[in-house]
Amino acid sequence: MPTPATRRHVSSRWGRLLGAMSLAAALVAFTLPGQARAADAYPTRPLKIVVPFSPGAITDATSRILATELTKVIGQSVLVENRPGGGTVIGTQAVKNAPADGYTILFQLSSLATNVYLLKQPGYTLADFSAVAMLGQAGYVLVAGKKDSKFPTIQELIAFGKAHPGALNASGTADGAATVIGSKLKRATGVDWALINYKGGAEAVQAVMSGDVDFSLPTQAAPLIYANPDRLRILAVTSKKRLDFLPDVPTFIELGHPIDEQTWFGLFVRSDTPPDVLAKLRSSLAEVLNSATMKEQLRKLRISPYEGTLEGVPARLKQELEDFTQEARKLGIEPQ
Repeated sequence: MPTPATRRHVSSRWGRLLGAMSLAAALVAFTLPGQARAADAYPTRPLKIVVPFSPGAITDATSRILATELTKVIGQSVLVENRPGGGTVIGTQAVKNAPADGYTILFQLSSLATNVYLLKQPGYTLADFSAVAMLGQAGYVLVAGKKDSKFPTIQELIAFGKAHPGALNASGTADGAATVIGSKLKRATGVDWALINYKGGAEAVQAVMSGDVDFSLPTQAAPLIYANPDRLRILAVTSKKRLDFLPDVPTFIELGHPIDEQTWFGLFVRSDTPPDVLAKLRSSLAEVLNSATMKEQLRKLRISPYEGTLEGVPARLKQELEDFTQEARKLGIEPQ
């Protein structure tokens, strides 16, 4: 039979064991719900959308409308920060170097992929980013001026170009993607022209209106092409099908030239963002983009719905980079 001393020793040891178990249980109870609460709470402070383009561009207008609508859904302020420069590299690098916590979002176009080839040291790879939303897409439109214009239709422009080699000129912005699309268009139509680059898309279109150049290839969302119907003719679009915004303008494919080129508008975060934060951000943005308000705003900006899935974005970016690299090398465009 145990002595009183033995009973006290067993009781003490059992008490210590129970105490340790209680402490462990308390720690688990404190830690796991705490982690869940942290995940559920995201976001607890304002978010920021970094736009690597100048204020006033279509990207700026789109991001600010999106920020307003996302603020309503996610429960925190969403700020827009313009970080232009380096062909969008400066803003892209800023997001790459920000914490992977879901509070810094990158607004990008096809330049996200093309810069990986164009620059020897872009400061990022495609694997560094995960898409959280694709806002839409836009084809390129060929616009000619009405001032002393010889080209009321794309057929007449092509015929003139073939009859007068080297006589045509076009305005651009030194953007790698637009340069490559222009090269594909040259091959498809059998027409050559000189490219004159301007500092921005607005200036490139204004050069067409003033008669300084024969034509340009802005995107379908460029405001100037709609605001100046008395000074511009929109002759053809590079999208696979006609645009709702320009139902009377034929596609190059309709005209017998196999051109299907579009840029896109997307939002990205660092790929090592926590999965639960990534999921919350994606679901919130999906709610915004599915709202009637956001759909109407994108329509007003003349941005077409994105044709594809979020899951398919990595493969699309990889393919775009491969296609661009191949075409750029044909043109002798080397990484800088």
